[in-house]
Amino acid sequence: MKIKKFYDVIVIGGGASGMFAAGCAAANGADTLLLERNNQLGKKLSITGKGRCNITNIGEINDFIDSYGKNGKFLYRSFTRFFNHDLIAFFNSYGVRTKVERGGRVFPVSDNSESIVNVLRKYLKTNKVTLGLDLRVKEIMIYGNKTGENKLEIYKIEGIKLSNRKEIIKTDKVILATGGLSYPRTGSTGDGYKMAEQLGHTIVSLKPALVPLETKEDFVKDLQGLALKNVTVTVFSNGRKIECDFGEMLFTHFGISGPIILKISGSVVEHLSKNEEVIVSINFKPALDKKKLSDRFLRERKEFGLKSVNNVMRNFLPRRLVPLFLKLANISGEKKFKQITHQERGKIIDLLTNFKLKITKPRPIDEAIITRGGISLNEINPYTMESKKVKGLYFCGEIIDIDGKTGGYNLQMAFSTAFLSAGSVDNS
Repeated sequence: MKIKKFYDVIVIGGGASGMFAAGCAAANGADTLLLERNNQLGKKLSITGKGRCNITNIGEINDFIDSYGKNGKFLYRSFTRFFNHDLIAFFNSYGVRTKVERGGRVFPVSDNSESIVNVLRKYLKTNKVTLGLDLRVKEIMIYGNKTGENKLEIYKIEGIKLSNRKEIIKTDKVILATGGLSYPRTGSTGDGYKMAEQLGHTIVSLKPALVPLETKEDFVKDLQGLALKNVTVTVFSNGRKIECDFGEMLFTHFGISGPIILKISGSVVEHLSKNEEVIVSINFKPALDKKKLSDRFLRERKEFGLKSVNNVMRNFLPRRLVPLFLKLANISGEKKFKQITHQERGKIIDLLTNFKLKITKPRPIDEAIITRGGISLNEINPYTMESKKVKGLYFCGEIIDIDGKTGGYNLQMAFSTAFLSAGSVDNS
């Protein structure tokens, strides 16, 4: 489509929040331009949830608010205007049926994120949003009234400049929805942070969130690909318990990953950034306390006493973990199980219930699912998503300083803040 010289609203960023914000603004009657630096929309959304796209969660508002930590309360207004039932109804209205899985996670029945992306593309087309693909924004232009000593009393949007064009595209309303720093190959390279900073906004330190973790112990590489179910992971920082979760995890060549590791990673990264020692403790048998485990050992000893320790330990652990456990406990796998001493039994039980790994660092931010940090919430009106520094500038999605747990919370935040910003643009 040909780009005109003026638009009521310009949305920068063609991800989940940007597409939805543009569609909503146009549906409200605004002549809207959506700019995306890639040659296609929704690249990151296409790979979300391993390509299945966990769009939201069926939890109540308070459950959602809690999932974002200390910044969650900022989202109350967004969620009261547009919440999970509204989002599900929106996709249902375009023929996408949804299903609820473990933990209240909501997916399209198709298990294909493209069905979600296609709806958003259709929403844009239906509402006649002008698309500008392969176009990178160089600068958001503003003007203001000087009050002395180079201080501006009021900033207002004048328009935007593109990298490959001289002219300014005029507008007095811009929605910035450029995402974070994670998955840069999808276009999330931090451009929006630079634009916001140039306009006087504070950027809270950017860190990886929902990210795998590296360990000091190099034996993990021998366990690469081993998935564990129904384990409890507890995080200690400088000896103090800071986080605990139950579920599935995965060993990798560099350390640990999987659902519960991603969930705890935000806290881990925060404490590592303070140069604190972070230890992860894995309980492989959370349903059994140490006494019950000891009783089970005695029963196994009575029934399988003549078998080797190697063989019997497979009743307690995945086969690949057994050699490592016996090495750490300094027990020969060839000896008879009945020959295990009381002290050796204690060592094994300790490892089963408190298997410690020292975390050295998170994986790089470009491997994170989302970014922690972003535009300071102190500088955004939570009732409108408008900047407190620049009139006519709005934010939505991952670019703001909010991140949540896995389970659909982050995409719901993106859609809800997009809806609120688009509605506020129309009313301002």
